[in-house]
Amino acid sequence: MTDLDKGRPGEGGDAPHPEVRSAPFFPGLGGRAGGVPSPAGVPLSSPPPVPPPASGSPPAAPPAAEPARPAAPESGAADRPAGEDAAPSPGTTATVKGRVTIEDEVVEKIARLAALEVGGVAGLAGGPGRTGQPGTPGVRIRLQDNAVTLDLAVAVEYGSVIMDVAKAVKANVARVIGLMLGMRVLAVNVSVEDVRVPE
Repeated sequence: MTDLDKGRPGEGGDAPHPEVRSAPFFPGLGGRAGGVPSPAGVPLSSPPPVPPPASGSPPAAPPAAEPARPAAPESGAADRPAGEDAAPSPGTTATVKGRVTIEDEVVEKIARLAALEVGGVAGLAGGPGRTGQPGTPGVRIRLQDNAVTLDLAVAVEYGSVIMDVAKAVKANVARVIGLMLGMRVLAVNVSVEDVRVPE
């Protein structure tokens, strides 16, 4: 057996050799940032001593320490006057007393505009919105608590499929009223009262 085949002292000749790893590309002490490594066993040198001041000259004053800065305030805290309560977080809403009232004319106008958005609707037909009162022509509403029932009288463009247009009007009016007003729509009754040639 040659000397190369022998293991290290205390190990058998058949024991595996430890894995040889390459040195890191950048030299330096492990875990220390930058700097040139010192040879093993040589202590690092201390900084050079400061010479004493010459006699007759006033002693140099030590460097003034920088005054401590206060911690940066949270965003928005500087805008708030002192003593004012903290504003609610963005995910919460403050409770404010008051009442919101939506007039019937607003509900009628939203229903009218939602019906006119549908392709194939030439316009609204019919008389005043509510019986005996002026309102949006072709729209009549009945409110019960937070629910609404709508009656619409529409004019359809000539050449359109009337049933498809009526179904689209019902769906769009119910969707828009629910989204804009937050009301529950009980029913949307569509009455096709006229056919008009598109202009």
